[in-house]
Amino acid sequence: MATPTKFEIDFACGHTETRDLSDRPAGKRRGFAKWLESKDCTDCFKKEKGQADLDELFEEVEDRKKKLELPDLDGTEKQVKWGELNRDKLIMAAHSDLTEGEDAQMDDDEFDERILDPARKVTSAGWWMDNKDSEPDELEELVTTALDDVEVDTGTENNL
Repeated sequence: MATPTKFEIDFACGHTETRDLSDRPAGKRRGFAKWLESKDCTDCFKKEKGQADLDELFEEVEDRKKKLELPDLDGTEKQVKWGELNRDKLIMAAHSDLTEGEDAQMDDDEFDERILDPARKVTSAGWWMDNKDSEPDELEELVTTALDDVEVDTGTENNL
C-alpha cells in the first residue's frame, strides 16, 4: 500500500482542508500532516498576521499622536481608529514633503504653526477620513479652512 499524498488536516483554528503533500518524501508526509494540525490554516494565519501588523501600526499612530500633542477625535470607535490613522498619514506625508530635502518649503517651527496648530482643532474623525486622499501640499489649506465648514448650532425655535 502506497503512502497517501493527500491528507485531511483538522487545523487548530477549527478549519479543515485537504492538503496535497506529494512534494514531501513519503516517510515524512504523516508527520508533517500531524504538525500542520497544531497550526492555524493559511487563511487564519494570514488574517492574524495582518491584524498583528495593523495593531502595531495603530500603536505607532497613538505614539505619534501623543508626541505631536494631537487631540482625540470625535466619532464612533471605528471612525476614531481609522480617522487617527488617516490624520497621521496626512500629517507625516505633509511633514516629509514640506520640511525635508533641498526643496523644503518650511522648517519644523513653520510646519507646527501653519499645519499642526490648525490640525489640532479638527477633531472630527469623519473629516480626516473624508480627506484621506488629499495631497500633502493641500493640507495647510484643508486644516485652516476645516472649521469654516462646521455649522454653528444656533438652536431651534423650541429653545429660543
